[in-house]
Amino acid sequence: MNKTSVTQEVDLAISHHQIQVRSRDFDEDLCQWGEHNVEQGAVIHPGYITFGPIPDDTFGAWVKLALCEKFEEDPLAQRRMVVPFDVIEPEKLELLSVPMSAMIELPLELRRYALYYEICEDEEVYYRMTFVPEHEPLQAMYLMEDEWGGEAGKPLREGRC
Repeated sequence: MNKTSVTQEVDLAISHHQIQVRSRDFDEDLCQWGEHNVEQGAVIHPGYITFGPIPDDTFGAWVKLALCEKFEEDPLAQRRMVVPFDVIEPEKLELLSVPMSAMIELPLELRRYALYYEICEDEEVYYRMTFVPEHEPLQAMYLMEDEWGGEAGKPLREGRC
């Protein structure tokens, strides 16, 4: 990968209060939300992450995916977190919600990435997911204060909790 980023945009229909990114087959057990997962807005498993999009309704939104050497914050972000994301089966990389899915076409390799998730608002809500190759072990955490309980530096729990 060179120093420039590789991007992809997906117009995703979002429902059932979830946006999922995974690199392995569907697994019902990995989709289950515990009470703490609901509070933190994410269910984190190796190669299988489900984020809460905040709005409860069914709606369409752009999801902007990028593979970069370094993360750059979106100034319009309302929520920002980072989680470890393992590419387990590159041919199964998908972005999905209940009504639809899209293959992730970024050249992600079999390895661990820092996945930065941002909920942004301009004229409409949009989402950013930025994959950065991980060079040191990463603690999942919020990266900013937000109105839904996120606290900058607060760790996120992994697994169903």
